[in-house]
Amino acid sequence: MKSRMRNFGVFSLSAVDLFASAMGAFIIITIILMPDYQKEVRLEGHLEYIESLAGQTEALVNDSETGINSLQDSLSAAQSRQLDLLAEQDIISSELETVAALLQARKDQPPPPPPSDIELEDENQSKLVTFRFLGLKTDKTRFLIMIDMNKYLAEYDTLILKTVSRALSSLQSGYQFGILGFQQLDTGPRYHRWPEDGSLALISGRSRAEALRFVRRLSDQYEGASSLQSAFKTAFDSPAEALILISDGLPNPDFNGNLPPRALVQDIVLANHQKKEIHAVTVGDYFKYKGTVEFMESLARANSGGFLALAQ
Repeated sequence: MKSRMRNFGVFSLSAVDLFASAMGAFIIITIILMPDYQKEVRLEGHLEYIESLAGQTEALVNDSETGINSLQDSLSAAQSRQLDLLAEQDIISSELETVAALLQARKDQPPPPPPSDIELEDENQSKLVTFRFLGLKTDKTRFLIMIDMNKYLAEYDTLILKTVSRALSSLQSGYQFGILGFQQLDTGPRYHRWPEDGSLALISGRSRAEALRFVRRLSDQYEGASSLQSAFKTAFDSPAEALILISDGLPNPDFNGNLPPRALVQDIVLANHQKKEIHAVTVGDYFKYKGTVEFMESLARANSGGFLALAQ
């Protein structure tokens, strides 16, 4: 029986040897590089953790800023409320002081008898020469009622309306009158005239009613400050012989040529070239500010007028 011959190829053994060598080299390289790979993997994990912490920190910062803004808004609201409460307290205190002063004045002495509305000159009994205008004696027949419309007089709009009504009720047939409301806004001085053209109207039932409706419409327009300096310069151009100023008597120098009250009185006197009478009617809390009465009295006295203070 013939046996088979087994042949072993050299190439096949060489290929196996090559593959084995390559595998060994790969294993050796892998073992050498393994620590670096582990470091890189750990580094990536640290970076992800740091990024996660950064995100949480940013969220905390945003929450903190939101909380700070909320606290600031709450603080501002509380401060505003405090100012409102202080203002209300001042108003209530001033009203209580006014009422207390009036009660004390009534207790100290009885009210004087009302003045005679009409006085006749002895030399000419047929001619009306003097009368009482809100208790202010004058012989003029043409009047301009000046209404200070600064924001502090808004709460006294009803008193101002009653004062104008009393003034118009005292005018007799043949007299003329007009109304000038004035205020100082950020855009400059603003004037409210009746009649609109700045003229004077004859007193009558119709003109009296129209004038009172005009004053009533002004009740929601009290704002800003008041410039008495510019208001009187405008009033001096009117045909009126006597000016009746209704004001709280607290001129702000910033809107009156930076003049203090005494210098402002002198400036108005110098501007009054026609020597028109100026009567001063103080309304509001004049018990609280001594300068109010002093300024209004000085203004009236320096311009041949009278002074009157009304609290209610």
